[in-house]
Amino acid sequence: MAEVGRGRFRLNQSQALGLLWAGGLVVLGLVIACGPKPAAVPVVPMPSSPWGGNYSYSYAPPSAAARAASVEASIAVVNPSYREVESALMDPIYMQVGKGFSTSMGVDMDKILISKGMTVKGPFASLDEITYSDKKGSALTLAPKVFVVTQIKYLGNFRNVQGQSGVWMERDFEMSTSGWVSFVMQEPLSGEKMWLKKVELDPVVQRGVEAYEAIPQYTTTRGLTVRTTLSGYSQGKLIYDGKVDGMADTLKQMYPIIMEKCWTFIDPEEVVALQEKGKEIRASKVY
Repeated sequence: MAEVGRGRFRLNQSQALGLLWAGGLVVLGLVIACGPKPAAVPVVPMPSSPWGGNYSYSYAPPSAAARAASVEASIAVVNPSYREVESALMDPIYMQVGKGFSTSMGVDMDKILISKGMTVKGPFASLDEITYSDKKGSALTLAPKVFVVTQIKYLGNFRNVQGQSGVWMERDFEMSTSGWVSFVMQEPLSGEKMWLKKVELDPVVQRGVEAYEAIPQYTTTRGLTVRTTLSGYSQGKLIYDGKVDGMADTLKQMYPIIMEKCWTFIDPEEVVALQEKGKEIRASKVY
């Protein structure tokens, strides 16, 4: 067999070919290592709420920096009643959203009245929580009501989603919400209504998703061997309800409209006139 090489190192033909193959593999490895890397498979996160269970809203009155002249009127502020019959907020899934919305409105109505020069008591969680002494010491109560209706339309069928935590099922929906808010002032002791202003809320449309557990379904076939394969998934329990976030986002969009109307409705001169009328009511009923 022929030998290749000079000096003291001599390779036969077979050894030379082996070295050439080894060198080629090294070069190929370097090309693969330095070449373009495959794109990373995106990790699909499980749907979650950006609200984190904290449903609060805020409104800054236009003249909050410069308080108006003092007005001789004391108003008891009550958080809006939102659990009205047939209102969507009666649904238990919206309980925390409605409560946060109502509490926020109570705080911001205080801001509005104070910025217009009035004295406030509260906000109270409900009319029933106003004490007799607070009723007697207030000229009026401001106690709004909130009513919303919602229509849900599901879009398409369920789909399986592969995520970092496993497989779940999702379906999309469209949510349209409208309603009204009424601002009511009444004489505190008698409960007689003296003033009512209403805000109609135009429909707000939100899109969202519901996520459910995906329960694996298996098929077993028997031949020469027994073989079990995954055939699909069935719908399990609800693990994320995007309708709650949809309602929270809707109320966030409606909130500045509602509070700006409240700002417009509260007129100090009108409040003084209502206070005088309230005195007449008390005198006639001998409070």
